[in-house]
Amino acid sequence: MPASLPESEAGRAAPDGSFPKSKLSVASANLSPRDYPFTSLPLRSDTRKCASAMASANDTIKPARPHRISLPRKRRWRALALILILMGAGFVATWISRERIAGNIIQEELDRLGLPATYEIVSITPQKQLLRNLIVGNPNRPDLLIEEVVVNLEYGLAGPAVGQIEIVKPRLYATFRGGEFSLGSLDPVLFSDSEEPPALPQFDVVLRDGRALVESDFGAVGAKFTGSGRLDDGFNGKLAITAPNAGVAGCNVETATAYGDVTTKDGVPSFVGPLRLRGLDCQGGTLKTFDASADLALTQDLSGAGGTVTLAADALDFANGGAAMLSGDVVFSWDEGGLNLRHDLLADQIRTDYGNFDEARLDGAFRSEPGFARSDWDANVTGRGLNLAGGANAMIEEAKAGSAETLLAPLIAKFQRNFTQASSDANLAAAFTLRQTEDATTFVIPEGRLQSGSGETLLALSRVSWIRSDAGARLSGNFVTGGRGLPRVNGRMEQSRGGSLALRIAMAEFAQGSDRISIPRLQVTQRQDGNVTFGGAAVVGGAIPGGSITALEIPIEGEWNNTSGLILGRQCLDLRFGGLNVYDLAIEGSAISVCPEQGAPMIRFTDTLTVNAAARDVQFTGVLAGSPTELSAGAIAIAYPGSFALQDARVVLGAEESSMQLHSSSIEGNFDTLGGTFSGANAALDFVPLDLSEASGLWAYRDNALVIEDGAFELSERIEGEARFEPLTGRAAMMSLLGNELKAHADLTHSGSGRLITRINLIHDLGQGIGVATIDVPGVIFDDRLRPEDLSNLVKGVIANANGTVSGEGRIRWSEDSITSEGTFGTEELDLAAAFGPIDGLRGEIRFTDLINLTTAPAQTLEIGSMNPGIEVLAGRVQYSLTNGELISVEDARWPFMGGELILRPVDIRYGTPGSQLYVLEIVGLDAETFIAQMELSNLSATGTFDGAVPILFDDQGNGTIGAGLLLSRAPGGNVSYIGELTYEDMGAITNFAFQSLKSLDYTQMSIGLDGSLAGEIITSFKIDGVRQGAGANQNLFTRQLSKLPIRFNVNVRSENFYQLATMVQSFFDPDYLGNPVDRGLFDVEGQRFSPANPFVEPQPSAPGPSENVQDTPALNLRRGDETPVQPVESDEDL
Repeated sequence: MPASLPESEAGRAAPDGSFPKSKLSVASANLSPRDYPFTSLPLRSDTRKCASAMASANDTIKPARPHRISLPRKRRWRALALILILMGAGFVATWISRERIAGNIIQEELDRLGLPATYEIVSITPQKQLLRNLIVGNPNRPDLLIEEVVVNLEYGLAGPAVGQIEIVKPRLYATFRGGEFSLGSLDPVLFSDSEEPPALPQFDVVLRDGRALVESDFGAVGAKFTGSGRLDDGFNGKLAITAPNAGVAGCNVETATAYGDVTTKDGVPSFVGPLRLRGLDCQGGTLKTFDASADLALTQDLSGAGGTVTLAADALDFANGGAAMLSGDVVFSWDEGGLNLRHDLLADQIRTDYGNFDEARLDGAFRSEPGFARSDWDANVTGRGLNLAGGANAMIEEAKAGSAETLLAPLIAKFQRNFTQASSDANLAAAFTLRQTEDATTFVIPEGRLQSGSGETLLALSRVSWIRSDAGARLSGNFVTGGRGLPRVNGRMEQSRGGSLALRIAMAEFAQGSDRISIPRLQVTQRQDGNVTFGGAAVVGGAIPGGSITALEIPIEGEWNNTSGLILGRQCLDLRFGGLNVYDLAIEGSAISVCPEQGAPMIRFTDTLTVNAAARDVQFTGVLAGSPTELSAGAIAIAYPGSFALQDARVVLGAEESSMQLHSSSIEGNFDTLGGTFSGANAALDFVPLDLSEASGLWAYRDNALVIEDGAFELSERIEGEARFEPLTGRAAMMSLLGNELKAHADLTHSGSGRLITRINLIHDLGQGIGVATIDVPGVIFDDRLRPEDLSNLVKGVIANANGTVSGEGRIRWSEDSITSEGTFGTEELDLAAAFGPIDGLRGEIRFTDLINLTTAPAQTLEIGSMNPGIEVLAGRVQYSLTNGELISVEDARWPFMGGELILRPVDIRYGTPGSQLYVLEIVGLDAETFIAQMELSNLSATGTFDGAVPILFDDQGNGTIGAGLLLSRAPGGNVSYIGELTYEDMGAITNFAFQSLKSLDYTQMSIGLDGSLAGEIITSFKIDGVRQGAGANQNLFTRQLSKLPIRFNVNVRSENFYQLATMVQSFFDPDYLGNPVDRGLFDVEGQRFSPANPFVEPQPSAPGPSENVQDTPALNLRRGDETPVQPVESDEDL
C-alpha cells in the first residue's frame, strides 16, 4: 500500500512527551489497509521519573531465568515450613514497600545497561508489573518510546519467574547513514561485545501495534510489527515495511513494500510474504512493477540468511533495450562461507539495439567466498526467435549507403536478406562461466551455437576464453559461421609455445553476381604483452564508384597495440588486379608496388586514420571510350590526412597520329578539401594543331566534378617548320569534368602587351568523343603597343604599323571520325603600311570554312579606302580566297588608276613555293595627261586615253621582268608635246624637222611598250602613228608641206618609274622582299596616320573604256633594287 512519510513529520517525541502524528501506513493481513497514526502519550503529573547514569557499553543483556535449589529428602519438610514462614513475612513486608523495591530494581538494571530512560510505575502485583510511558534516550528526541509494558510473573517451586511480556504501542527510531545502522542510545546494549553466540532471546512476548521509523540516505523507511509468542521458538507475527520515494543518486523508486508473516522455530527467524517495487527508475532504466514472493530465514546465530524468491517483473526498459516480462526463481544462502545462489530466469520479448529475442532463459548457479574475494558464475543461456533490430539494421543500412556503387553494397544486401530470413526463428544455446578473483577476471564459453529454424548453424563458438588481469587482456577460442547464402568463415585462435595467441581466419568466396570477396588467409597473433600482429591477403572484385575491378589482390600486413594503435604496411606491398573499368576507361590487368614513406607505416589508426604511402614508375594501358589509352606517373605520394602528390604524370588518349597527350610535372592535392595545385602541365591533340604548355593553376573535386580554376598556360601552333602564329598566354582558365562532359574556358592574351586576343570556350564528351570549341575575338586593337606581326609572321614584310580593330568568332567541332572548323573575322576600319605604300580605311571580313587550315570560302572581299604606292589610288576592292594558309587565289582586284582603272587579273599566289609566278596588271581607260603628270615627266605633255596590260614575271630567284607590256591609245588619238628646251646639234633639214615636230604632235594612234628587268632598267617604247605638227610647233613652208606626209615616231625612254608598281605585285609572292616601308622612305608617319613622302593628288578619274586582251607571257619573281626613280632627259630617234 502506498505510504507517505515527509521528513518534516518524521522524528522523535516532542518535549512535552507527545509524538507528532505521522502519515506512515503499513499493509497488514489482519488489519484493513489504512493509516495508523502514532498515539499521543502525555505523561501524568504524578509520574515518577528516574534518570539513570551511563553504564559500561560492554555489559550484556541477560534474560531472567528461574533458579531451583535441591535439598535432602529428610530435611525437605522442615525447610519447606521455614520457607513458607519466611515468604509470608517477606510477602507482608514486600507488599508494604513493593513500589519502592520495584523502582530500585528497574533503576539498577537501567544503570547497569547504561540506558537513559524515564518511566512510570503504574502497579506492582504478585502476578504482573505494569509500567507506562517508557522513554529511552533524550526525552526531547527519544530512541524508544513504549506506551505500556506489562510483565507477567510466573511462580513455581523455584520461585517467581518472568512470564509473558506485553509491549503495547512501542515506537522505535533508528538511522542508517553512511552504511551504518544506529538505534541511538540502544546501540551499546544491542551491539556490545559478548562471548556468547548471537541468538534470539527466550522471552515470551506479545507485541501490540509496534511501529518503527528508520531515517536513511535512501529516504525514510517505516515499519509496523505485531505478534506474540516466544521469540526464539514459536513466535508468530505480521511485519509490514514501506519506503516511499526512496532512492540514491540516479536511482529512485516510487514505492517499495514488504509484507508477510514473521515466525521463529528452533531459534531461526523467518519471513514469508510479498516484496513489491513500483516505479523504479535508475539512470534511464525503468521497471514498472516488480513482485516477488519471498520465503526467507536467518541462521540460528543471526549471521546469515537464505531462502527462495519467486519474482515477476513487467515493463523492464533500459537505455539500449528492455524486456516485456521477467520471471523466475532464485534460491540462495548467505553465511560466513559466502554466497551461494541458484537461479532459473525467463525473459519475454527481449529488445536490444541490435537484435530481439522472443524468449530467453538463464539458468545457473553463483558462488562466492566471503567478501567476494572469489566468485564463480556458471550458467546456460538459451534464446528463441532472434530478429535483427533497428541498431543492427541501421548499421547494415549505413554500411550499404557508405559502400554505394561499390562491390560491398550488393554483398551487404545479400547478407542482410539471408541472415534476416535465417535468424527470424533462430535458436541460441550457450554455456558460460564467469570467474572473478582478486587478480583476474575470466569469461569462458565452452560451447555456443546460433541455429536457424531449419537447423543450419549460423554461428558456432567453442573454447572461447577471455581473461583480463593486470598484465592485460587475452582472448582465445574457435568460431565458424555459415548458413545458406551467408559468408562461411572459419576462425581458430590458439596459444603458441611462446605464449602468444594466434587467430587464423579463412573465408570462402562470398559472391553476388559479379561482386565477390574472399580471404584466403589471415593470421592474427597476440603476443604476451598484448600487442597484435596480422598478415594475410584478401581478393575482391566487382563494382567500384564509376566502374568495376576484377581479381584485386590486397596484401594485409600490420600490427596493433595500445600505444600505437593499428599499423599496416611497414614494408612494400604489391597490389595486383585482373582489370579495372572506370566510366569509359578500361585498364588491363597490372601490378603496382606501394611502399611506406620516410620510415613510417603506410596506414596507422589510433584516434584518427593516417596514411603515408608512395608508388613509383606507375604505368597502365587500356581503352578509353574505344580509344587506346596509356597512363603513367613517375611518382605518387600520399600523406593522409593532409596531402598527396603526383610527379611526371602522363596520359595518352587515342591511337598514334590521332591521340591527345596530357602531361604534368607536378600535381599536389589535399584530402580535406579534395583540391590542390598543378604546374608544368602540357596538353596536345594530334588532330588539333595547337599545343598547351607550361600550364599551372588550382584543381578541386567538388559536386562529383573535377574542376580546374585560375589556370595559366601558353598556347602555341604545332606545324612543321616555322609556326604561323606567335604563342598566346592563357589567363583565368577554368575547366570542369563531370562524368564524361569536359568543359573549359580561357582568355588568351598577348604576353607583351597584355591585350586580350581571344576567348576560348570548349565542351567535349569523353564518352562519345565529340566536342566543340568557340573562339571569340571580341576586338583586337592594333596600335603601337600591338602590331600584327606580334601575332603572326604571315604579315611580316607585308604590312606594318597597323592601326585599328579586328574582331570575329570561330568554331571548331570534332568527333571520333572528323574535325571541322569555321569562323568569320573582319574590321570596320584598319590603317596599315605596306611595302608599296600606306593603306587607309581597309574594311571587310574573311569567312573561313576551315579555320584550322586557314581555308576560306570563295569571293572574300576587302575594300580599301586609299592606297599610295607613290601614286595614291582610292576606293580599291579585292576579291580573293585562301587555301590551307598557303594559296591566295585573287579572283578580282581593281582600283581607280590615272583616270581609268587598274585591274589585277585572277591569279593564284603561293607563299614559299619555288617556281615562277606571273602577274598581269590590266589598265583600262588610262588618261595620258594624268599618266604624264603622275609619272613626273615634267618636260612632256600628252592627251589621250589608253588601255592595255602589263605582265610581270618573277623567277624562283626573285628576279622580276616586265615582258611585252603594251598600252594602246583609243581613237581618235591625242597630242604629245615637249615643253622643255631641246638641245641637239644641227643635223640637217629632216632631222631638224623631227625635233621641231616633237614640240607638238597630234597622233591618231599611240602604243606604249614596257620591257625590262625590275631590278635594272625598264625601257618604255612609244610608237606614234598619224603624226602631224600640233599647235605650238615651228612651221614654215617646208614643214607645212612635210606635214601632209604620213609620219611615225618611235621614241624609247629609259626609266624606273614603274618600279613601285612592280614592288606591289611582288609583295604578293615574297613578303620578305618588302622590308619596312618607312625605312625605305616610301612614306612618313604623321601622328597615327601615314602620308607618302612625295604626295600626289590624283585628278578625278574618267570612265574607263573597254579593256583589250593582252597575251600572257611567262612570269618571273621580283628582286628589289636600290635604284631611285629616273626622269629621262634624252631620247633616241628611230626614224
